[in-house]
Amino acid sequence: MKACSFLPAATRMIYDMQLQHLLYGVTFECFPKAIEEKPKIVRYVLEGKKYSSLEIDKIFFASKAQGKSLYYVEEDLLQKIQPDVIFTQDVCEVCQVNTECTAAAVAKLEKQPVIISLAPKNLDDVYNSAILIASALGREEKAYSYLAGLKKKTDVILDKLRS
Repeated sequence: MKACSFLPAATRMIYDMQLQHLLYGVTFECFPKAIEEKPKIVRYVLEGKKYSSLEIDKIFFASKAQGKSLYYVEEDLLQKIQPDVIFTQDVCEVCQVNTECTAAAVAKLEKQPVIISLAPKNLDDVYNSAILIASALGREEKAYSYLAGLKKKTDVILDKLRS
């Protein structure tokens, strides 16, 4: 099983569930350990540059008006990896590569991977995303042990907030 994560939150969960050995590519925005260990497959044209929110907003809308994306997929690397599954999102085209951009890169692959778009709207959706990720990697049991620990931490926080 070979996976690529085009979404930092998915990468974090994969590492937290001890499934990083199944991960072959990540996005430029992942946490440092993932970027050190895995090739960056999703890149950003503004990567390494400092812009204000207003400047980013202007650049984004100018790119969109031209039909361009600020994100791109290292297609040669994706072709080399030939992933079985890709985790992406379709919530915010400003902050991450979207499903449309992902689909365009994937369409060129010889072997078509499963694209799993994560779009959690609340905490339960986040928990369900962990199950979806682990299940797609053939390791659903890892999600349940991960979630047990996560729910314990959440319960502690909620108990403190209630008192």
